[in-house]
Amino acid sequence: MQPATPYLFPAGARLGEHNVVLHASARRHSVRSYAGPLSIKTVLRGRVSWVVGGRDLVVCPTSFLVLAEGERYSMEIDEATPVETCCAFFASGFLEQVALDLTSSAQAALDAPGRIGPSIAYLSAVHGDRERTLTNRVATLAERCEKQLNPSSTEEAFLLLGITLLDFYQQIRAQVDRVPSLRLSTRQELFRRLLVGRDYIHSHYSEPVSLANVARAACLSLFHFHRGFTQVFQETPHNYLTQLRMAQAREMIERGSSALEACMAVGFSSPSAFSRLFRARFGQSPSEVGRKFARSGKTAAAFSGIIRA
Repeated sequence: MQPATPYLFPAGARLGEHNVVLHASARRHSVRSYAGPLSIKTVLRGRVSWVVGGRDLVVCPTSFLVLAEGERYSMEIDEATPVETCCAFFASGFLEQVALDLTSSAQAALDAPGRIGPSIAYLSAVHGDRERTLTNRVATLAERCEKQLNPSSTEEAFLLLGITLLDFYQQIRAQVDRVPSLRLSTRQELFRRLLVGRDYIHSHYSEPVSLANVARAACLSLFHFHRGFTQVFQETPHNYLTQLRMAQAREMIERGSSALEACMAVGFSSPSAFSRLFRARFGQSPSEVGRKFARSGKTAAAFSGIIRA
């Protein structure tokens, strides 16, 4: 790692007590068995594996990882080119309070301003973000961190980030309701295993991925995994994998990679098949997307702020 001046933003903030942004760009970095507050891990450039409960949870620019308060994790970066991350840490109880306020009346808040929000289940996982709805919000926080903007604007940004994250949570609740089981305990366990399988897809999207291996990682039979995944996430595992690869390939091309580089990096062996799928997904060929961003000067650029996370 290049020499860097450690800082938190806002200045003087403490993890767990305040909403905090940590933005970093490095070739080497290590975190060992750390249990922090509720946080969102995003990767603005490259990919990073967080190890949680013995499992590798890989995050790229089209996904994000949510870790619950007190959940222990490790991560190791050792790359030839810098990897850029931005992590948002919520103050203890902040997101739960926002969730409570979103689901209750203003009168209830007036009557009991000190009430405590409920815990939020199932949010702790890797979540796909193909349209970069949430990851772009976190990237905006990285900009604020870099420019040391007024902390009051960051407070508002965290509120909007929390609301966006809770929108994802509503999708998760709908997914749980679609689990094919009548018993609550069975439905919860099946959903947990389907999330493990989805995490496996995110961790191995750049490699050959077989349905058998994904089902095995989820500790489910081939049939029950495929049926459950398709019903809960409303697309087949194969389509989920393909769309994940397409989103990541587009992100790479927007950053200046060639179509061939993106094709190989996300796990395709046939450039022609990759180009056909890319056009079908985005309505443009990989080269057209690359030229468009090159002409507009909007090719994604790295932030310059460097901190120790």
